[in-house]
Amino acid sequence: MIGKEIKSQILKKEGRLPDAIVACIGGGSNAIGTFYPFIKDDVALYGVEAAGQGDDTDKHALAIGKGSPAYYMVLKCI
Repeated sequence: MIGKEIKSQILKKEGRLPDAIVACIGGGSNAIGTFYPFIKDDVALYGVEAAGQGDDTDKHALAIGKGSPAYYMVLKCI
């Protein structure tokens, strides 16, 4: 639902699709809800993880990549 709203508002305000969409990953369905309406469009989709106090500490939320490129389903995580 959020992705449909994002797409609608961007098209209304800008009159075109964005070059890229960025969404947080690693904790739920935020990214896929955001990305889904743009999957067939020529829009770069970036998923990012929260690094908290850094990936060299135990106080981060790097559930997928921990600082290394990783693939999660159809997303390349960096």
